[in-house]
Parts: sequence; C-alpha cells; structure tokens
Amino acid sequence: MTSDPSRRAFLSAALATGMLTLAGCSADGVEPGHFRNLPLRTFGGYSPSDTVHLAVVGDSLSVGVVGQLTGANVNGDWHDTVDLGALQFLGGWSKVGATTADMARSAKPVSGADALLIMAGTNDVAAKTVFDDSSVSIGRIVDAVHLDRVSVAMIPPSNASPQAALDFNDQLRDLAGDRGWSVVDPWRSARDDEGRWVTRYRGDGTHPNQSGYQAGTDQLVDDLAEVYLGAEPVG
Repeated sequence: MTSDPSRRAFLSAALATGMLTLAGCSADGVEPGHFRNLPLRTFGGYSPSDTVHLAVVGDSLSVGVVGQLTGANVNGDWHDTVDLGALQFLGGWSKVGATTADMARSAKPVSGADALLIMAGTNDVAAKTVFDDSSVSIGRIVDAVHLDRVSVAMIPPSNASPQAALDFNDQLRDLAGDRGWSVVDPWRSARDDEGRWVTRYRGDGTHPNQSGYQAGTDQLVDDLAEVYLGAEPVG
C-alpha cells in the first residue's frame, strides 16, 4: 500500500515516547498502566477528519489492553476517551473470563462510536463451545452495539488447546468474510505454526507476557489503522 507523504498524522498519547508497557491479565484482573512510554506513530494516507471512534467488546485480552490505555482495572462496562489521534477508544464492555455468550448478554451501544472491535473466543475454546454457538453470540454482540463497521480480532495462541485455537480463528475469518467484517490479528508474531505461544511472548499459556502485550498492542493499532484509515505505518 502506498502512502501519500503530504498526508500524515502522529498517532500519540499524551506526547509520550518509547514503547507502551503492558501487563498481563489474570483471574484477578489486570494491573493498571498508563501512557508512560507510548510512541509517536506516523501514518500515511490519513487526515484528521478520518479519525475512527472505537467501541470495544471483549474478554481478558481486551481487559489487558483497555486497562493499560485507561489506567483503570475494567470489569464490565467502561467509558473513557483514549485519544490516539487517528484512533479513539471510547468505551465498551470487557471482562476477564467472558465468553461470547456473556458478551452478547452485556453489550450495548457506545455513544459516539462509529466502529466496533470484538476480542472474543478464547474462553469459548476453553469451554469447548461449538463455533456455531459462538458465531450466533458474536452476531448478537454486533446487533447490540449496532454499528456497521466491525472488526474481529483473531484469538491468541493456546498452549492447552493449540489446534482448537487455530480452528476457531479459521472459522472466525470465514464468518467475518460472510458478514463483511474486517479481521485484525494482534497476536500473529506470538503464535507458532502449531498454534502455541512462542517462548518470547508466552505468559501463562493463555495470555501473553509483558513483551507479548507490547507486540500485540502495537500490531493491533497498525491493523486497525490500515483497516479503517487505509493507512500504513511509515515511522
């Protein structure tokens, strides 16, 4: 994808520099973080009027990301304005241990949002939920939040059920194609060919370690910018 050097924006948070330090999440939640080291990011093909306002619905993986962005230990509904310039995260529903069915029962519209990010499926795999049931629940999430632009995130690796995680992602990608949703994969660099965590990013076998969250969040932002802004990172 070619970028226009005359149109670029810095994706920033509180004018910080460096890498965002993220903590893993557990059954007790996630250690709140802050914008201590989030880098300035440059994207081509972007103008300020293109800013995308995101609602997020998800499980502990989204809790880990949202908790760091907001500085709050989210546990269900959350509302904030995390302004990254090209992307703004406005709120949603994120809870440790949530299945897609839990999210479908709890999701609702987020004021000001014009796109939805769903980070769901890890707990469905753990519960051995059949994908047909997961797909119905994901559809109900989309209906509840009531936005036309939808992105679904691939679930992370699983050391306990690597093939099941890969199969879920394959089916999720097919579902997204059928529904006209976009797909993002924040965990691509953390997943080996067999669906397990690479050692560098492995936390407890379900969640990443700190370095894995850093890499995953960086990739998520890149993917969302490309999907919604037609932009690619150039610096």
